[in-house]
Amino acid sequence: MFVSLHFKFKGVIRISQIDFSYSQKKIFDGLSFSIAEGDFCAMIGPNGSGKTTLLKILAGLLEVQSGKVEICGKERRSLSAVDCAKMMAYVAQKQNVVFDFSVFDTVMMGRFPYQKRWENATEHDRAIVAEVLNQTGLWKLKERMFSQLSGGEAQRVMIARAMAQQTPIILLDEPLSNLDISHQFEVMDLLQNLNKQKNTTIIIVMHDFSFAKLFATKTMMLQNGEMRFFGPTNDVLTTENIRACFNLNTHFSLDSRGHVSRD
Repeated sequence: MFVSLHFKFKGVIRISQIDFSYSQKKIFDGLSFSIAEGDFCAMIGPNGSGKTTLLKILAGLLEVQSGKVEICGKERRSLSAVDCAKMMAYVAQKQNVVFDFSVFDTVMMGRFPYQKRWENATEHDRAIVAEVLNQTGLWKLKERMFSQLSGGEAQRVMIARAMAQQTPIILLDEPLSNLDISHQFEVMDLLQNLNKQKNTTIIIVMHDFSFAKLFATKTMMLQNGEMRFFGPTNDVLTTENIRACFNLNTHFSLDSRGHVSRD
């Protein structure tokens, strides 16, 4: 049983008519959508379709030029960094670590929104970190320095840090890319348990249709900054939609488990 923490906020996201550009390159033009509390949403699309950019906008790492981003009923730009960190945890695709810490201390960083400045970790914080390390199979690595980890181990540590943050929303950018198949299932099972047991809203960028079919209740398909399809995963992940979104001319079929085969 995951250590209990009452969520002050509900994991609801609303995007209204947002525009975003990198210099002169337009990425989003009037994009709007909403994600309900408790959704497990896969974000899928070709490279360069805007998936990572959209996740960074939600996380507060990028500011839109116009439109509104609402997180848990609050306009994101009005939120302090601490309040934002209590609402959302973000796991980036690549980890840039400036200072080297142990695995235990790295995961403990997920507890910072609940600690006063210069305050030491409480027993409650330590209990949460210990439980997360056990759940993610990282307890035996708790004393190892982050710089000594493999790519897959480092990714699992960052996911554990997000879990320790205990937010109503978790954003993940291709978290499975450096993991072997057994750890991919472990991570997805952990996220699914959070989603089902604590109603945590999960938004995950991924490329694997079969994992989306197996775990995601909703799927969003992006193409060139446009939301082409969005809804229940089984309705969105169809041969026709994939062919349209990825501009595929080749003949292929998609089975009920999300496996693609050439006709």
